[in-house]
Amino acid sequence: MGWITETILRRYGIAGSIVAEKELDGGNVNRTYRVSVRDGARLTNYLVQKLNPEAVRQPRVMLRNMVVVTDHLLRKGIRTAKLYPVGVSGERFLEIRRHGHAGARVNGSENTPEHTAAHRATQVTEYWRVEEYLEAADVTQEQPGVLYAMARAFGQFDAALSDLPPKRLRGAERGFHDTHTRYRQLWNAAAEDVCGRTVEVRRELSLLKLLEEEACEVSVRYAAGEYPVRVVHNDTKFNNVLFTSEKPPYSAVVIDFDTVMEGMIAYDFADSVRSTAKITEGSKNEPDVRIDTDKFRVIAQGYLDETRDMLSIEEIAAMAPCTLAVTAELAARYLTDYLEGDRYFKIEEPLQNLRKAKLNLSFALDIRRRMKELEAIIAELTDATDTNNNT
Repeated sequence: MGWITETILRRYGIAGSIVAEKELDGGNVNRTYRVSVRDGARLTNYLVQKLNPEAVRQPRVMLRNMVVVTDHLLRKGIRTAKLYPVGVSGERFLEIRRHGHAGARVNGSENTPEHTAAHRATQVTEYWRVEEYLEAADVTQEQPGVLYAMARAFGQFDAALSDLPPKRLRGAERGFHDTHTRYRQLWNAAAEDVCGRTVEVRRELSLLKLLEEEACEVSVRYAAGEYPVRVVHNDTKFNNVLFTSEKPPYSAVVIDFDTVMEGMIAYDFADSVRSTAKITEGSKNEPDVRIDTDKFRVIAQGYLDETRDMLSIEEIAAMAPCTLAVTAELAARYLTDYLEGDRYFKIEEPLQNLRKAKLNLSFALDIRRRMKELEAIIAELTDATDTNNNT
């Protein structure tokens, strides 16, 4: 990032010389960097992140909500990455206005006086944050006990926020996982067809239509008030848990609070399943994805071990159906972004969003086929917990 890195760190009052910086892999939306700073004999690593304006429409709201959640967890003694304050202001995010570098064409040329004037007049507002960089242990999803530790970490996170009133998160979008709305956005994108891609994805649109009623049921019922409104993470994929030990019991820390807001808690369980409990075969362009019921059971056990006492009967019953909902929803979101020109998710190659849509769609179809089995696993684990508590 060059000069902008140094500018940001100086605004945060961080002294020393930058000796290394590296963009981190794994994030789908924002750009995140590890920056190493030497101040005398001390070397400190910081996590520096720039928000994606296409994805974060209310950056001030989101960042202030992150502060509320982080402080709430730290007060309870739950480890998470602290947010550094900006100098003496105490604010924990940085707003920078500077000239844009989009290089937009004027009259078909980038060398005209009109282009030069327009380029100089363009200003963008960027939002940055600096966090404590937590060192991660090198573990994989396949190591015994890792998925159980992941599920417990997400369950502990949700349980810790159970006494945080949702109204504390001011202005947050209600229901990040609103599957019904995500489907409407897909149909609008297909109809508008701004990139002329709808004809390419007729099969995917047809299969998502087949799933729509079942996939949207839980979000429609949530909107009707049939489930409690809670403060939840909303993005419980595997790389949003940081493991701090390489051996069992794999101490884990939940990270990335961009999407923490009001929502339905069963989606947090479901998204952790979506990100990990799958068997992927087939080709890159035509994937064949199946649910791994053994991993599903392990994740359900870990999550219920931390949340069973706080969940309602209705929320537990929604855990398996939400797995279908969140997987079909993400397929719809990737396909929507592909139809709209790949503006939301970061891509490395032109068909990446389409391929991810196909992968999640294949997975959703298998989850639908195995729904009775998944519901039986949840019921079995719940009955076993109740039996143990009564003996």
